[in-house]
Amino acid sequence: MPFLTRYGMDEDERTRRVNFLEITEADEANLRQLRPVFQRYADEFIERFYGHLLADPHTASYLRDQQRLARLKKLQADYFARLLEGNFDAAYYEGRLKVGVAHQKMDLAPVWYLGAYNQYIQITFPLFVEAFGGRIGEVLPKLMSLVKVIFLDIGLALDTYFREATEQLRRRNEELQRALSLYWQTRGREEQLRKLASHEVRGGLAAVITGLEDLLDASRDKLGKAEAEQLESVTRRCWSLSRLLGEMLVQGQESPGSTWVETAPIFESLVARFGLYAQGRTVHLVLPENPPRVWAEPLPLREVFANLVANAVNYLDKEPGRVTITCRPEGDFYVFCVADNGPGIPEAIRDRLFEPFVRGVEAQGRRPEGTGLGLHFVRTVIEQGGGRIWVESTPGEGSRFWFTVPRLPPTGKVSEPRA
Repeated sequence: MPFLTRYGMDEDERTRRVNFLEITEADEANLRQLRPVFQRYADEFIERFYGHLLADPHTASYLRDQQRLARLKKLQADYFARLLEGNFDAAYYEGRLKVGVAHQKMDLAPVWYLGAYNQYIQITFPLFVEAFGGRIGEVLPKLMSLVKVIFLDIGLALDTYFREATEQLRRRNEELQRALSLYWQTRGREEQLRKLASHEVRGGLAAVITGLEDLLDASRDKLGKAEAEQLESVTRRCWSLSRLLGEMLVQGQESPGSTWVETAPIFESLVARFGLYAQGRTVHLVLPENPPRVWAEPLPLREVFANLVANAVNYLDKEPGRVTITCRPEGDFYVFCVADNGPGIPEAIRDRLFEPFVRGVEAQGRRPEGTGLGLHFVRTVIEQGGGRIWVESTPGEGSRFWFTVPRLPPTGKVSEPRA
C-alpha cells in the first residue's frame, strides 16, 4: 500500500513492532473480550472523553463546529473499537499512521494527543474492572494487553507526526533559501544600478566641489566670516558624500572579517543618506557625542545602522519625527540603541520581529517599503559578530532597538551585558 510504503511500514516493520511490544495471540483474544464491554459503555465513554476536551480552552478551540464535533465523536468511538478487534493488519496500521498526519496538519501538538490517550485509560479501565465484577486477577491480563496496543498506537501516530513536521520544516527551509537567493540576486542587480548611478553622481559632485573651491578661493576676501564658513561646510559635506559614493563604486571584495572600526565615519554616512530616508518629512537624527571604536566588520556594521535607521524613519507616524542613536560601554561590549518616536510595535509580532518576512504595521495608512528580511539580516550580522539584539517598544510612543558590539577582539570567554 503506497501510504504504508511512504512511511516505511512494510510487513517486516509491522511484524517487528508487534514483536517488540510482545503482542501475542493471547493479547489479541484478551482485546476481543473487552470489545463488547466497550460497546455497552461507548456512549458514556464518548461524552466523558469530549467533555474533558471541551473543558480545556486549547483543545476546545478545535471543537467549536458542532457538526465537526458530532463527526469526531463517531470516529472516536470507531477508532477505539477498532483497537479492540485484535486484528493488526495493514489497514489497521494505515489508520493509526493517518492519525499522526492529521494532528500535524491541525497543528495539534503531541502533548494534547497524549493527554487524550490518558483519558482513554482513566475512563475505560474502571469500566472494564467494573464489568468483570472487580475481579482484578481476571481483568488484569486483559488490561495489560490493552496497554501494549495503546503503546503501539501512540508510537505509530508519533512516527508520522514527527515525520510530517520534519518534512514541513524542510519545505519551509527550501522556500526560505529560494527567497533568500532571490533577495540576494535582487540586491546584486540593485547594487549594479546603484554603482552606475553613483558613478554619474560622483562625477557631477566632483564638478560641484571644484566649482565651490574655486569660488571660495576667488571670493574669500569679499565674503564675511560666516558666509565663508558656510561655503566651507557645504564643500566638506560634498566631499563626505563623494567618499560615500566612492565606497559604493568599490567592486565586490571579500569581507576582511572583523577589525577595528571607528563608528564616526559610519554615522557620517548615515547623515549623508538621511535625506533619502526622510523623503521630505521633518525628521531629526541625533547621534552619539563620542562615537566609539569597536571590533566588527565595517560594511556589515554600517548596514546594521543604516537598516535600523531607515526602518525607524519608514514607520514614523508623526512629525517632527525623531531617531536617536545612543551608546554606552558595558563589560566587553558597547551597547547601542536606535530609538524612535513612532507608533511602536504590536506585542503580537514583537517576539517574531527578527524572523524572515515579518512586517510591521502600517504607518499613516501606507504600507512601509521593504521585504521583511532587513531585521533578520541585522540579527544575523550582530550575532555572527558575537553580539545580540533585542527590542523594546511602547505602543504610541516608539521603539528602541538595542544591540551589542564587541569592544575588543575575542581573547577568551566574553561576558554579555544585561538587557
